[in-house]
Amino acid sequence: MGTSCPMTNPALATTADFEKRIGNIRQSMHRFGVGACLVICSEGRNWENVFYLSGFRGSNSGLVITQETALLVTDARYVRQAKSQTLLEVLEQGRDGLVESLKRFLSSSGIRKAAFEHARVSHSLALSLFAGSSVEWADGSSLVAGLRREKTPYETGLIREAARACAAALDETIPLLRPGVTEREIAARLEFSIRMNGAEGGWGAHEFVVASGLRSVMPHGLATGKPVEKGEWVTLDFGARVGGYLCDITRNIALGEVPGKAKDLHELLLEAQQAAFSVTRAGAKASEVDAAARKVIEEAGYGASFSHGTGHGLGLELHELPHVSKTSQDVLRAGDVVTIEPGIYLEGFGGLRVEDDCIVTENAAEWLTRSVDPGFLQAL
Repeated sequence: MGTSCPMTNPALATTADFEKRIGNIRQSMHRFGVGACLVICSEGRNWENVFYLSGFRGSNSGLVITQETALLVTDARYVRQAKSQTLLEVLEQGRDGLVESLKRFLSSSGIRKAAFEHARVSHSLALSLFAGSSVEWADGSSLVAGLRREKTPYETGLIREAARACAAALDETIPLLRPGVTEREIAARLEFSIRMNGAEGGWGAHEFVVASGLRSVMPHGLATGKPVEKGEWVTLDFGARVGGYLCDITRNIALGEVPGKAKDLHELLLEAQQAAFSVTRAGAKASEVDAAARKVIEEAGYGASFSHGTGHGLGLELHELPHVSKTSQDVLRAGDVVTIEPGIYLEGFGGLRVEDDCIVTENAAEWLTRSVDPGFLQAL
């Protein structure tokens, strides 16, 4: 174990990458009419945006950006780590805590109006920012989220590496699938193998979907103690994290001979996925991508059984912009990484889904996760 998927060590994000990101934030600040932008990570929440702008991956930090300065504030536990991970100036927050340190900096800098991400901090943290502050606060929730949509070759390279770790892990896990093995055991063995093949782990806060037999009708059927049985299939929705970035893959694995109808549905899903992929390009409406997959499934008579959107954005988080659904107002851009994941779920029979990730380019799209065999895989 751990020898089948050597990491190719894609180039690290460069100083120029981080400078560009900070520069883009400053341009957005100018449009917002604010003198500063705060990006806060508290108890691990919102580490992704701090990491994207600075390279720091601790659980407590505040990034403050003005037109002249960009610095990272954290506590004593993380000062050494921060100085090794970011080129920004690092300050220790002091005894009165992170929020008070950030407010003190804004006050000493003469900042009158500042933005912070309303959608990514708790209500209590926001109240702490407001308390006793003369700063006028604006909602900057869209500032970093919009920037993160466009993935660089470095970022897509990490997603490819995550997929390669998944491919190796799945190859190692499938031979262990036998009648009597529980869904939880499958999830645990798969994540262990993912780690042994060089990834940081799975999805972290999100558990893998492992749904067998009739339970496969649940699109988000998390693993249970149910043993798998011969003649069933297992739907696995799983992924890996490499360098902070995630992949998101769904595959179906047969234990012995499964009904021919299941195989036919799987082929139909591959056709629907390809139809959506063929229209995925910069300038396409996300709803049109969804419609392409949905048309194939509807024409086969299963439209009512495709109960979710066709995909979503992906990167440092499992669900990012853009949304790929029939109600989405998003238009795809070059650099978007999106999933394409049509599914069919039949009560009393079971469900199947096929999911891969792709990078949107000006004229087409490119698969990032096809190192994992997209076929109906066989365990016995």
